[in-house]
Amino acid sequence: MAKTALLAMDSRRPAPAAQKERRIVRRMSVSPQQTLPVVIRCGQGTVCKGRVINVSAQGMLVEFPKGQVPPVPVDAKVSVKLHYFGDSIWLPGLVRYRIGHKMGFYFPALTDQPKRNAKHPLAVVLYSLSRAVASP
Repeated sequence: MAKTALLAMDSRRPAPAAQKERRIVRRMSVSPQQTLPVVIRCGQGTVCKGRVINVSAQGMLVEFPKGQVPPVPVDAKVSVKLHYFGDSIWLPGLVRYRIGHKMGFYFPALTDQPKRNAKHPLAVVLYSLSRAVASP
């Protein structure tokens, strides 16, 4: 009888659900050969350098050297300066998450704009990255 009661209890546990992808837009991974350096400005005079691991039209994941992670909490406002082929793009962003020496940034100003503005500089970067991945 005890075994039957244990089996009945185990069968009532919910089965683990697969994690659903929450992103609407595709992320582009950035290989170490494609190096996309960024500078994060958070507050007066606080500047931290890192490199982009992946990027999308809505945000990016940045890796920082150990000990150089920006001292900002989740949901803090930051300015992200992306360097690409000699040009610099400044993007207003929010810190979405922190994991070790990696931080995820979200760009609400880009996602709140109408779709017709496809010529945003970050859209040009994404297009160039996708072409580099597609070419041999």
